[in-house]
Amino acid sequence: MVPFSSIAGMMFTIIAAFFVPVIGAIVLCAAGRLRWKAVIAGFFFYGLSQALLRLPLLWLFYQIPGMTSFVYSNLLGNALVMGLSAALSEECMRYVGARFAMGRRGQPVTGRDALGYGLGHSIAETFFVMGLTAFTNLMLAFALNQTGLSGYAEQFGQEEALQVYQVLTGTPALQFAAGGVERLLYTLVQICLTALVFYGVRRKNWRYPLLAAGAHFLFIAGVSLMQPHGVWMGEGYVLVFAVMMAALCLPVLRRLWRMDEKKGLEKPEESAGQPQTKE
Repeated sequence: MVPFSSIAGMMFTIIAAFFVPVIGAIVLCAAGRLRWKAVIAGFFFYGLSQALLRLPLLWLFYQIPGMTSFVYSNLLGNALVMGLSAALSEECMRYVGARFAMGRRGQPVTGRDALGYGLGHSIAETFFVMGLTAFTNLMLAFALNQTGLSGYAEQFGQEEALQVYQVLTGTPALQFAAGGVERLLYTLVQICLTALVFYGVRRKNWRYPLLAAGAHFLFIAGVSLMQPHGVWMGEGYVLVFAVMMAALCLPVLRRLWRMDEKKGLEKPEESAGQPQTKE
């Protein structure tokens, strides 16, 4: 049987990764603290960044002679390609979203727009990266506990049943739960990166989007380098990086909010239909 602690870890990951961000976005938007437009834009532009930029960029990388062997046989090569492709595609699309979706009709992007966009971006990333894996693991655990290994093997075959059983019973419960903590930390990082890009757009200063791209590169490249050395090495790196990004970027988000207050944009609905002066 799959231990109850492992099932609890799977359930925690599903709640933390999927339900907490989604319910949080719904509650904040319903309360008027965020704009639906920002959350939806973050979700939509993340998908575009992967389909229109990152996947074609990776395809171009792999057309370079020797690049495929460099990436797959070299840990550093994989980290460089993954980090560079993520930083270029996602920060470019964040800039496009801030400049042309959130900052149209003379209205500046706001701190709440940055928060909502980052939250939508993280929700989309969770769906694209985790997909149905977390739900599938939980359903398989329930199926094994209900029918037993022999009953599961009758339906899906002995070999597949043994593989599933070994994975679900051999993985520590904390490792299942770590996925949920990781997604919460990723959400914090994505909000911080979005704050940097949106602040740069608001101030018309390219240094902040470039800083976001550099930080994103270090984040993804570092995770790629740490994870092969063990799950907890990767999780530790994510934790340390998220804390550093919060220390760096939350003051930037506060500056955006102070700018909103001076412009009379404390709440999203207050800005509708009001002419805005230039920064």
